[in-house]
Amino acid sequence: MPEMPEIEAHAERLDAQFAGRVLTSFHPFNFTALKTAVPPPDLAYGSPLIAVRRRGKYLLLDFDAVTFVVHLMQGGRLLPDTKLSAKPRGGQARFLFEPVERGDGSVDERALLLTEQGKERRAGVWCVTSGDLASTEPLAKLGPEAATIGPADLADLFAANSMRIHGFLRDQRIVAGLGRRLANEICHRAKVSPFATTKKLGADGAERLVPAIRECVEE
Repeated sequence: MPEMPEIEAHAERLDAQFAGRVLTSFHPFNFTALKTAVPPPDLAYGSPLIAVRRRGKYLLLDFDAVTFVVHLMQGGRLLPDTKLSAKPRGGQARFLFEPVERGDGSVDERALLLTEQGKERRAGVWCVTSGDLASTEPLAKLGPEAATIGPADLADLFAANSMRIHGFLRDQRIVAGLGRRLANEICHRAKVSPFATTKKLGADGAERLVPAIRECVEE
């Protein structure tokens, strides 16, 4: 599953390609793709995409009235779509934007296609009222961003959540953005056993883990 650094790079790339483009339609290809009923996606139609950014492992597509929250799960991708196939392979949903004329006179009819390989179909899109992201599912239960946590805050989280450190780092309700790969690297760099408990690590363990988290994410 993509983790914080991959999602951040993906958001930056999509922002550079699509920010400012005007949304004309959002089309889910199956009933599992759109996870919410209110607000409706069409509130964003006719509005330019303000930005593509990240929160935890979610991509956020910001419009004036609505933010589309996208989770790729393990097999999902959100990619530029120039073919506009009626039944794209693995297609879950499509964001279609107004065509833009290029300098050479040709027309760019680019769209964004959410795909997912495999049979689970867990990737999906939530429509959230812009401005209410922090209090609305699926983002409401996310913990703080991993790379922003200081030693004192991490020690407090240790005290409130007694569990093995590897599971702690991967629990998005406690710390947002990390997965199995980064949790492995962080434990290795901090010289902490993945089976160590947060209760025993305490403040000293938090002091060792914070720089490890930041270094691994940055790297």
